[in-house]
Amino acid sequence: CVDNIIKVKSVEASTHATVAISSFILSAMTSSSTVIMSCLDILRRLDPAETEKHLENLTNLISNDDISDELYQRVDVPLKVLKDVNADDRKFLACDHNRDGDSHRSPWSNTYFPQLQDGFCPSEHLRQLELHANEVFDVYRELYFGKSTSVSSVYLWDKEANSGANNNDGTAGFSGAFLIQNKVDNGSYWNSIHVVDVGRIERGGMCQYKLTTTILISVSPSDSELGMESTRITGSLVRQNDRECKISSQDSSSSIGSQHIVNIGKFIEEVETEMRKEMDSLYIQKTKNVVDMIRKDTMKPTQGQEHTRVLNEAVLAMAMNRKTKISGK
Repeated sequence: CVDNIIKVKSVEASTHATVAISSFILSAMTSSSTVIMSCLDILRRLDPAETEKHLENLTNLISNDDISDELYQRVDVPLKVLKDVNADDRKFLACDHNRDGDSHRSPWSNTYFPQLQDGFCPSEHLRQLELHANEVFDVYRELYFGKSTSVSSVYLWDKEANSGANNNDGTAGFSGAFLIQNKVDNGSYWNSIHVVDVGRIERGGMCQYKLTTTILISVSPSDSELGMESTRITGSLVRQNDRECKISSQDSSSSIGSQHIVNIGKFIEEVETEMRKEMDSLYIQKTKNVVDMIRKDTMKPTQGQEHTRVLNEAVLAMAMNRKTKISGK
């Protein structure tokens, strides 16, 4: 019965994927936005654990660099860990936010791996703020995720509107990505991708922060003691939030930058903690309740002790009565 259910589900998934692919092929002859929406529709129907492989196959099918770049920006894949040989093999995370072509920039030495001559780099002021943010976020990572199994990286970049302006005073806005990966031996991982947009400091010292948080999680419980195949639960959760914070002192660019880091750090901590609680109480516990409702443990007795005692006495009385009748004959 279970095999039949699995086969039915597989046929349904294949049917949905076929319909989505057909829609994708038809939309390829129309606008680029329709192509992207079709690709996203396909990815939603496939295994999240293999998103990177599916995304690569789709970009090869598209054969359009502009659409492929936009698709990579809109789809979050599990983070990769690289080493910076110019910074004592210090680990850093590779994602689309520090990618230029096939190379990724390290936040520690500001160099690309593999080597790239004219790769994108932040302005000097933003580069100093990026170094400070990496050191602070590294402490946050150790406190919440542990030192041995986790890696964090922070990447900042100038906004296009401010790329030609002087941002040395720290009052102009910028954008950044705050990344964390925590991976354990059995293949389970937690990826946090926080993309923040910092607005320009307005009159009165108010500054607006827009935060988009994506959590990618994969849990593989160990079933070796039960002799069963491994179970894997994979999914993602995205939340968008914004708030305004006051920059109290604007005496120097370093002071403004430090206040930005404090405001962003508190914002990320609150949002990530809330999302953890939501995943645990809503998604994980709800899944457990559904499984418990579907299948119950039948090994335990379902009748009360008193009922069992009365039943045993009745059976014994019938046996004794039958024995008496046989003896009388």
